[in-house]
Amino acid sequence: MTAPLTPETAIDIIEHAAGTKPGFRRAHARGLVVRGSFRASGEAKAFSSAEHLQGETIPCLVRFSNASGNPCAPDRTDPKSGRVLGLAIRFDLPSGANTTWAGINIPVFPARTPEEFLKLTAAQTPGRGGKPNMLRLVLHILKHLHILASIKVIKGLKPAGSFAQEAYHGIHTYFLIDAAGKRVPFRYHWLPQNPDGGADAAAVKGRPDQYLLQEIRARLQKGPLDWDLVAELAEPGDPLEDPSATWPEGRRRVTLGRLALESVHEDQRATESLVFDPTNVAPGIGMPDDPVLKFRSLAYGVSFERRSKETRAEPAPADMGQ
Repeated sequence: MTAPLTPETAIDIIEHAAGTKPGFRRAHARGLVVRGSFRASGEAKAFSSAEHLQGETIPCLVRFSNASGNPCAPDRTDPKSGRVLGLAIRFDLPSGANTTWAGINIPVFPARTPEEFLKLTAAQTPGRGGKPNMLRLVLHILKHLHILASIKVIKGLKPAGSFAQEAYHGIHTYFLIDAAGKRVPFRYHWLPQNPDGGADAAAVKGRPDQYLLQEIRARLQKGPLDWDLVAELAEPGDPLEDPSATWPEGRRRVTLGRLALESVHEDQRATESLVFDPTNVAPGIGMPDDPVLKFRSLAYGVSFERRSKETRAEPAPADMGQ
């Protein structure tokens, strides 16, 4: 009989696969926190009673990251292939509370259960030669064909020119809940409003393995960077509890507001205490019975507990934001 999966064993698997370094997050280890603000659109208030969707200017902290659990991992897997990147956000609410989300630059997740994700992670663990066993990875995909769409998206990622040019997706379904209690299921997307933005993937060719944090620092010195928060609204029959499933094209989209990022946080060390738990939602936002979403929250707690007890090697690279 197989032992039940626990957050502790999940983090053990991630550590082994990624090559975790003491004192760092177990996923998205390499990151930079910046300051900004969010202002909801006029439409948002009609859909949700959440504090940050009422139209006030809401202070925010945003963490950009390379998704690897190893802070030394490059920002691309090879000259032609990009890596999954993240945008995590904390809204500081007028009531004094906060709410947090975490998005990535792919629209679907390569698993519909925690067990599937950990099996995929284990299948990608580098062997003695430093590379994953491709046969083991292919066999996993063949046994879980429903993740094929997300695997194609990941394999099709191009090297990013900048965090500022990427769209980030919540992958899970949430509910907008209005003052009368009406619930509208949605998935959220952060869409960049910086299309001209500097380097493109071709220009990245000559850059060092790790370049994205330096690039976003330089951009912020030139002025604010903006993203629109867009809600994609579900229709009857759309899967609400499976982050590996896509929704059909043409779903209604509503712009909930705009995020403006302004400056690098002055104390990156202090920001390491932040946990961007995607289940930390404000009243006015609801969650489905999504097993991956629930498990992520538990795993984040284990990751924080472990890194907070460890001594990190110093000095960290200057551009790591640590």
